[in-house]
Amino acid sequence: MYPHDTNTAKGRILNEIQGGDLMDSNDATRRFFRCWLDGSYFGESHCRANLEFISGNGHDRKAMRSFAINEFCKYTAHDAGCSASYAQSVIAKGISPDALAALTDALIDDAIEFGASQVEVA
Repeated sequence: MYPHDTNTAKGRILNEIQGGDLMDSNDATRRFFRCWLDGSYFGESHCRANLEFISGNGHDRKAMRSFAINEFCKYTAHDAGCSASYAQSVIAKGISPDALAALTDALIDDAIEFGASQVEVA
């Protein structure tokens, strides 16, 4: 049984961010976020845009922070059926500031690792 109402976007988002271990890189939410980055949701052009940003900004933690937050909110909104700004609001209110900072750092690392793995393949 889900702890939150899955009939609402808020409930679906809270289940995602509170229902697993987001600090585990194998957590389903983190794995699906990597699928978001690799174009599994919107195709090759989305993947290329992500890789272009990561390759140009992977060294800049501040730029990557903004990118990771933006992309994670868009991914979450897509899955929950709401706007990215609403998803961001629910996420920010749904977990502690320390957990949010740790999640953001983990998402940045995921994006940088994704970018590095694609360079190695090419």
